[in-house]
Amino acid sequence: MKNLINKKITRVLPIVFILFWTGCEDLDFPDPNNPTDDTATIQSLVTGSEAGLRSGFGVYMRDLLVIGREAYYLEPADPRYTGELLTGPIDPGGFLCYTPWAANYKVVKNCLTILNSNDADNGAKGFAQTLQAYCLMRVLNLTDTNGARLNYDGDINVDVATKAEVLAEIESLLDAGLSNLQSAESSFSFTLSSGFDSFNTPATFAHFNRGLRARIAVLQDDWSAAQTALTSCADWMNSSDDDMGVYHVFSSGANDGDNQMYEASDAATIKLMVHPSYLTDAESGDTRLTSNVVVRSDTIKYDGLESYLAPTVYSGSYDPVPIIRAVELQLLQAEVHIGNGDYSSAETIMNSIRAVAGLAVYSGTDATNAVNRVLHEKRYSLFLEGHRLGDMRHYGKTDELPIDRPDRGDSIVTFPIPEAETPG
Repeated sequence: MKNLINKKITRVLPIVFILFWTGCEDLDFPDPNNPTDDTATIQSLVTGSEAGLRSGFGVYMRDLLVIGREAYYLEPADPRYTGELLTGPIDPGGFLCYTPWAANYKVVKNCLTILNSNDADNGAKGFAQTLQAYCLMRVLNLTDTNGARLNYDGDINVDVATKAEVLAEIESLLDAGLSNLQSAESSFSFTLSSGFDSFNTPATFAHFNRGLRARIAVLQDDWSAAQTALTSCADWMNSSDDDMGVYHVFSSGANDGDNQMYEASDAATIKLMVHPSYLTDAESGDTRLTSNVVVRSDTIKYDGLESYLAPTVYSGSYDPVPIIRAVELQLLQAEVHIGNGDYSSAETIMNSIRAVAGLAVYSGTDATNAVNRVLHEKRYSLFLEGHRLGDMRHYGKTDELPIDRPDRGDSIVTFPIPEAETPG
């Protein structure tokens, strides 16, 4: 009997090994969202870059929204959202700091692989340089004066670049990207997601590039460069559709995720709650308010914070999230006019936006009120898009952001360089 069993095992094992080997072989296929050096094609790197921008996106946005006092994230399972994000210091080894950093630098790595590829044409290079610049912008949104890494070789003994050096690199990448896009063929050699509809050729993607260039120039008070960039994408800026733009898109597909900014506003429990000042600072009749939030019948309370305002910007788990829209470009143009002392032109733009929102027009815009007015319009037109913190930093107004728990030591914090990126 024992010999018979051994013979059967001897016969069956090879079959099992073959089945196991062929089964594994069938599952061994490239993941387009996570290309490796062995599987990378230009298309997989492009697809992976878009996916990388969405990786950890919820954490990145919560970081910006909570510090910028646009929202609270009332999560009892993780008190860091109401602790270190509001009081500091940010843990350089924690996920709030490292997750968005790692996600952005993973996209940067993809972009560098494209730029170093023999298969990359001018269109692919222009795409890569633009996205690399955008990722550095996102990193700097959190680290600000602490800078970022411009060496991508993993050597943590190399000094972190200063904010000024990173800004210069962003500008250089965007300008080089524009040059490549202008030298490209009429169409890309790869496919972009639906988030880039209307911006999916080298010529139209260049408008996206210039929109980012205008954004970074305004943040540096470089009004001349900002105006040149805005003029280059004027058709987009002046589109009849204020929502026309570039978006993060989500799906239920494999290796993708949902819009982590969405929660049902009428759910029994909700974590992302709007800061109450969004209602108290609003003007009566502003349709942007009623479109963006709903006043709940109950008040959500946690850790000494409370809000009765739930966001209604998104209606489903897979709604797209803006990267940049036409209305932002219009407001950037208003800022350029203000920077140049042309308050009348800035007022005209703001009044056009206010008319759509059902508000009375501004009059008498001048040096004493222009900045506050444009910041108000940006706050309500670009709600939950993560601009508030950067705008208040830009104009030296972070001390005007609400401090809800002064007894707890609440402050406006800045992100450190992650612990894994520093020697010691």
